[in-house]
Amino acid sequence: MSARSVPAIALNGKKVSSEIHRSPSSAMFSNRAWGEIARSLKLSGRELQIVRGVFDDQTESTIATELGLSPCTIHTHSERLYRKLAVTGRVKLVLRIVDEFFALTAAPETVLPSICCNRAAGRCPLRENWV
Repeated sequence: MSARSVPAIALNGKKVSSEIHRSPSSAMFSNRAWGEIARSLKLSGRELQIVRGVFDDQTESTIATELGLSPCTIHTHSERLYRKLAVTGRVKLVLRIVDEFFALTAAPETVLPSICCNRAAGRCPLRENWV
């Protein structure tokens, strides 16, 4: 992940990390969430591996090495994945995946836990939009 150093600051007497991480990580979603995202978007196993590599801020070459494929093959898979999900690049791919995660957690019959404490408690003001 890319990070840059900034001066450490104290918040309520506790030192706050001096690194700012700029890219997401595939660890931000559980394996169960990744499975649901893949199912919902109809991603193949290989496409999911590539998406997770993008989330980990890996280059196509790094993804290729980890998967035992050539960088050209990963590039081809990536281009097809972008077309499949109607995105134009890595950033929009990440945003599309995050958007799908939010949609899945808000769906009425989801297997994923809600990320909204009001919805989980039955107090969501947007409740009428669930149906």
